Amino acid sequence: MLMSLVFLLLFFVPVAALCWRIVVSKTRAQWIRPGAATAAMITAVGAFVVFDDLATFSFKDWRADIALLASMTGSAYLLVWAQRSRGNRRHRTVSIIAAIVGLVPVAGAVATALLFGGQAQ
Repeated sequence: MLMSLVFLLLFFVPVAALCWRIVVSKTRAQWIRPGAATAAMITAVGAFVVFDDLATFSFKDWRADIALLASMTGSAYLLVWAQRSRGNRRHRTVSIIAAIVGLVPVAGAVATALLFGGQAQ
């Protein structure tokens, strides 16, 4: 139970970073802020669906696979946002760190599925 909550907190680091970037961003591109809000929402929904099954994750249920993919969207959006040529470098560093932290539970779930085939207890 405690490990599931840790996974959930790790998933919400990119969500918090996206919300922060929405507020502090001074970009004139109209698609950045709504895209970030959408990515944060998709990440939150995916994280709530999959966080309890990460310790015993396997690629046998398509719903869990989609939820794991959805939980990665915030990290992917942060990495894409950080690669834009214009912008504040401090915000870029925070975005990259938050994206990496958000990918840690995904990497753990994939490693669990590949090494143990969903048999870990």
